[in-house]
Amino acid sequence: MPPRRPERADRDIDPRSRRSAERTPLGSTSSRGARRRGRLLSLAVAALVSAARPAPIAAQPSPAEQASEDLSAARQRWRTAVERDDLAESAALADRYFALLEGTSQLDHELAHFYLGYGDYARAEALLVRGLTREQPSFNDEGMLYARLGNVYLDLGDLQSAEELLKRAQPLLQGWGEFYAVDSLARLYLERRALRSFAEALDRMRVILREATGGSGWAYAIPDLRAAQLSLRRGQVEEAERRLLDLRPRLEPALPAQSAVRADLLEELGVLFTRKGDPRAEALLLQALVIRERVFAPDHPAIVRALGHLANLYVAQGRTAVAVRTRERAAGLQDRSARANLARGSERQKRLYMGLVQRDTDATLSLHLQDAPRDQAAARLALRSILRRKGLALDAIAESFASLRQSLDAEGRALLAALTQLDAKLSTAITRGPIDLPAEEHQREVQQLEAERQRLEFQLAARTRAARPADAKQPPITVEGVQAAIPDGAALVEIVQYRPHDPFGPPVRPTWGKPRYAAYVVGRRGGVTGVDLGDAAAIDAAAAELSRDLSNPERDPRERARHLDALVMQPIRGALGPARWLLLSPDGALNLVPFSALVDEEGGYLIDRASFTYLTSGRDLLRAAGAVAPQAGAPRGGVLVIADPAFGSLSELAPDDDATRGLRSAELAGARFPPLPGTEREAEAVRSALASATVLTGPSATEEALKRAQRPRVLHIATHGFFLPDQGSPGEPASTRGAEIEGHAFRENPLLRSGLALAGANARRSSSDEDDGILTALEISSLDLHGTQLVVLSACETGLGEVPRGDGVYGLRRALLLAGAETQVMSLWKVGDMATRDLMTSYYAALARGGGRSEALRSAQLQIRRERPHPHAWAGFITSGEGAALDGRQVAPAFPRAAANPRGCACAAGEGGPSAPPAFAALAAALVLVARKRWPRRAGNW
Repeated sequence: MPPRRPERADRDIDPRSRRSAERTPLGSTSSRGARRRGRLLSLAVAALVSAARPAPIAAQPSPAEQASEDLSAARQRWRTAVERDDLAESAALADRYFALLEGTSQLDHELAHFYLGYGDYARAEALLVRGLTREQPSFNDEGMLYARLGNVYLDLGDLQSAEELLKRAQPLLQGWGEFYAVDSLARLYLERRALRSFAEALDRMRVILREATGGSGWAYAIPDLRAAQLSLRRGQVEEAERRLLDLRPRLEPALPAQSAVRADLLEELGVLFTRKGDPRAEALLLQALVIRERVFAPDHPAIVRALGHLANLYVAQGRTAVAVRTRERAAGLQDRSARANLARGSERQKRLYMGLVQRDTDATLSLHLQDAPRDQAAARLALRSILRRKGLALDAIAESFASLRQSLDAEGRALLAALTQLDAKLSTAITRGPIDLPAEEHQREVQQLEAERQRLEFQLAARTRAARPADAKQPPITVEGVQAAIPDGAALVEIVQYRPHDPFGPPVRPTWGKPRYAAYVVGRRGGVTGVDLGDAAAIDAAAAELSRDLSNPERDPRERARHLDALVMQPIRGALGPARWLLLSPDGALNLVPFSALVDEEGGYLIDRASFTYLTSGRDLLRAAGAVAPQAGAPRGGVLVIADPAFGSLSELAPDDDATRGLRSAELAGARFPPLPGTEREAEAVRSALASATVLTGPSATEEALKRAQRPRVLHIATHGFFLPDQGSPGEPASTRGAEIEGHAFRENPLLRSGLALAGANARRSSSDEDDGILTALEISSLDLHGTQLVVLSACETGLGEVPRGDGVYGLRRALLLAGAETQVMSLWKVGDMATRDLMTSYYAALARGGGRSEALRSAQLQIRRERPHPHAWAGFITSGEGAALDGRQVAPAFPRAAANPRGCACAAGEGGPSAPPAFAALAAALVLVARKRWPRRAGNW
């Protein structure tokens, strides 16, 4: 394979004396704040490269095969294929050589470089990390290992780790090696739009080129190519065109015919001509695509990007059908690449990688909603992309944990146990705070634990790939497959946040607009309907205002409930037809809204007219068929109820904290948890409804008891819950909504900012040193709940969390999904003890009668509403996940009979009589708004 990077030339030809640690790398800073902000990243990178050698990714040959094949012969066959420029054979022989190499202590730098250039980032990463764990690598080798590993992370979207590694590499390299590292930094700064750092990198590259000898002639034009790329991205049309046209005659003759740099040049020219309407654009973009297909893996990000540029061109030319087909091919390659890349790395790295994938998703949705709104193929492509990608990082982690629990050897199980133990230590360190340590030392301890966790995640990800059979391929998610899983009479509603993509925005640079919401609706049969819902900021603000009203029983939420319904559900209703059973997958802040409490055009709450089951993604409908089953012979428990824990003494409770009595939520700033007498009676109600329930109360309701539970069929926890918003980085003003433990705010990881209080929580001390009575979401994520059909968290704010777009809720919801629970019932605000007891009693009674897990909650809420009409009392709990009955039957919701109305659906007229005419309803609502001063305390007044 011809060289594609300047570092393949002789890197040690520069006669200058070696410049080592004394030279300051690009972009470095000596400020104390920068050093503090970089401390955790440095620890994480250090932990990563000091990890034990990752397990093999490909299956190793059998002993007989290994005995019959010489390692050097395998390498020679691979090198011969590379020299013949046979990419397919090179990749196959490289994989064979890699498997043999993993059985030795040897390292092959060329193989790591081949995988990096080819785009097999998992194998490249494994080899590079392995090289950095070897004792005392040579000075220059260490620098190139850091630089190449930095390029792996650069291509996968982890810019922070990439910058850290490239800056480590630069002082260790000289000549062309340093040029490679600095050019990589220039590409990173171009991605970040860090113009000053980008200019410094170009200046350094030019200095190196003036002093260098040898190397490829085309490398001397690289700084000018990077400058042209910056001009194009900044919309400097004439400057970009001048630079590119000047470069072409100088650069092309010096480049090999199949060169990634040649493809870069042609692609930039093609993009420029596309935006200018120049007919030469298509030929240039097609040439670039052909080159990339010959030098890269079939699903390389550069090929996806090249297809995206072609799709933009076809849109500009009005060739919509061709644009959709081209974008469909790009989406298929992106999905294939995502499956491979999400099998590696820590959770943080998975999330960053999905940020790259989100760009392709945004472009795909924009193609449908903006350019081809009536095209059914474009609509199905958009929905397919959502179904395959929404919440994908969460699924990758959950599937990894399930696979590990099922197939790991003794060493792998020990790693998994170490991760579980580390989660407990990290949670305890956060919740207890610095007891016997200075604050700064405690902070370093937490950072070291977090870095160690990333290291273990990295090792476990590598073992997961090794544990999977080579031919274990999951069938791709399709719209048709998801439709087949939708029950009759139901509709899937996928709400997604996206950024509109306009590649021809003013003046010529691509424009990513402000985030918007869209909804895609599909039933068991028929086509897909997409609806643009409007500006995301406005919808998020309306959702936040409604949540504040719903969480306060003294306020009337109907006006804001109607407003949010008009923004979100009213446009969706036009696409639903007769469907009133809604399988709803929200996004962003809409994850925190009980849709049953919205008010429609006729003034009625949606709980009367629709049934909602919440999903992370419509892909969840396939979970029952594709979920990892419990190990053969593994016990599955019955019903476990944990209630009324003995939190400990309240002697330190401040007088004004009496207001928290009877509420299942508490701020953790020196918090003490008051008893919840209603939960003991609630536990007895569960025992009566579900036979053979084990009930743990008082001092028996401990963390240890919950962690020892073996896959209970139903798990019910009635206690205090909490979710604390992020208070930001050190030095920022603390949010009034946040909380601290012993003066140190929860930061960064939302799984450490949500959890449950159990026995011993007031003293932060339980029956073991590792447990403190506070069970964080991070600890819950390590539980084994595969086979658990239902988890009910009868506590405050258990459904809250951070809501990054496209990735669900980071909090207890996410933790329970990672643990393997099928269905979760949880709350969105602080709820009263007695009201929750009554709701849960009705819920379990409905379950015992054979009701569905979702519909039983709606039935209980309707019953509570008769006595407590304010939605604060009945709408606070939602069901997320599988909505079927505990015996697996799908249970359709029941609605009062109603006549069809002009909206196209037979909406219920209310409980017990026909609805009022719209004009009368509007008049009545207006009179209520005029007269209202506050929500009446007595339920009978409404």
